[in-house]
Amino acid sequence: MAKATEKFAVRNRWTNRVQFEATIVCAPDASIGIKLGLAVRWGRNNGAVLSDADLSGADLRGAALSDAALRDADLRGADLRGAALSDAVLCRADLRGADLRDADLRGAALSDAALRDADLRGADLRDADLRGAALSDAALRDADLRGAVLRGAALRSFKADFFLNLLRARNEVPYLIAALKEGRVDGSQYEGECACLVGTLANARGASYAEMFPDHYSGNPAEQWFLMIKKGDKPGDDTGGGFAAQKALEWAEEFQALMSDPVGESA
Repeated sequence: MAKATEKFAVRNRWTNRVQFEATIVCAPDASIGIKLGLAVRWGRNNGAVLSDADLSGADLRGAALSDAALRDADLRGADLRGAALSDAVLCRADLRGADLRDADLRGAALSDAALRDADLRGADLRDADLRGAALSDAALRDADLRGAVLRGAALRSFKADFFLNLLRARNEVPYLIAALKEGRVDGSQYEGECACLVGTLANARGASYAEMFPDHYSGNPAEQWFLMIKKGDKPGDDTGGGFAAQKALEWAEEFQALMSDPVGESA
């Protein structure tokens, strides 16, 4: 079907008023997501304001959006696979359910962004500012968070779930610490010498993970964190897995210290 030129309005997410009108070229029966994605690209190239825009469901696969100002934008369910978003400003943006697989988010400002249920598999988040970002239920397999700023709420769900798992396997924590230090963790495997969090704890007890954690599922925050760790990754390695292993080791050692001093005698 022949493509045609048309005007497409991008609206403000808060007021629903037209924020800018883009000139796009597409098939007449193209989806709204495709048209919206083309409008965003047009806006980026023509100096339009993208902050506060309703961009939910936009098809932005491979879009060149480095340094783009997208503060408070609604990007729920947007397809941003492979998008170039390095140094983009996405503070307080709503990215719930967005597909960010293999996106380049190096140095991006994502403070207070909503990333719940976002797919960040393979995303490059090195040096990104994730302070206060909501990352619960985000998929992090093969993501790279080296140098990312993760203070505040960004890590709370991962650490809390990690501690809940360790509470059910207190005697196995030293084994987990040793496995992390020796690179014997593979977040993608439940069984075998190199296994995920619950798999490693089960190995320590000589049991199956299903016996120890009958209500476990792979979407648990702690397991999502461990999915960044591959066999051979050691704490402090200059890799995404090394970063994740280092943080897991710090949490495990903190937990062990708390359990050895449960009422704060050393305080």
